[in-house]
Amino acid sequence: MPQKLHVKHKVYSDDEIAVSLVKIDSHRDSLNLAIKWSEPQPYRRKEGELVETTNLMGGETDWFIVPFSLAVGVARVLIEQKVTGLSGFDESGFSAMVRWLVELEELNDAMCY
Repeated sequence: MPQKLHVKHKVYSDDEIAVSLVKIDSHRDSLNLAIKWSEPQPYRRKEGELVETTNLMGGETDWFIVPFSLAVGVARVLIEQKVTGLSGFDESGFSAMVRWLVELEELNDAMCY
């Protein structure tokens, strides 16, 4: 039986992906970083014809857990992207992600992010 994921903190989303901190039913005490691709949206060609599209995951839009060492790298890149002005962040979710990294000793709380 598949594990149920519960989104606890939405961190980032755009037209292509969403990133959140989630909990898994069987691991209630720990947060995990999860990513999902957005639903593929069709577009219209110049001629007016509707063209169906897919995402990089072949249309799949379910959340998937990112392995921990990679999740730390993704989180750090998200911090860098936010600092450089990328929009699409949920402020409370972003703060929760930074706290998550600090608590796991993957980010020094004295760093200037």
